[in-house]
Amino acid sequence: MRYVCLLRGVNVSGYRKLSMKELLAMVQELGCMNAVSYLQSGNLVLDSSLSADLLQEMLAREICSRFGYADVDVMAWTAAALTEALEAVPQAWQSYDTSLLHFSFLKNGAAPASGGQNLDQYVVGQNVVYVYCPNGYGRTKLNNAYFEKLFGTRATTRNWNTTNKLLELVVS
Repeated sequence: MRYVCLLRGVNVSGYRKLSMKELLAMVQELGCMNAVSYLQSGNLVLDSSLSADLLQEMLAREICSRFGYADVDVMAWTAAALTEALEAVPQAWQSYDTSLLHFSFLKNGAAPASGGQNLDQYVVGQNVVYVYCPNGYGRTKLNNAYFEKLFGTRATTRNWNTTNKLLELVVS
């Protein structure tokens, strides 16, 4: 099975640095095939015979053990699940500027909901929260910490372009 693996909390603003070269070597040692990374922010695409749950657990455990982190969450998505998430962007948002759209991927699902603060808006989908930030993601309160507190699960966010590029990589 081919997966996109999203790592939460590595290489963000200079904190918790993790070399993608070392990470790729590690996943290959663990038996994952055809592994590639995208950007320096914890995005992997790889083949594994493990289920998504087992792959997530193994990678998180090994990253913490080898690189000395107390906790790193890994969220594994198949091409089909990522395609479904992209196709389920709220219909009313289809005309929005895609540079203002983000995907907050959830470790565990959340009940459907929508809401917002100021001009920022969100809609909960299947294990993903669609986030629209007209003033930019760096200024929103609708960030990982907000959704983790709201839904009681870990989250990691990617922008529209990164999410689409990861889909291209996982289906190629």
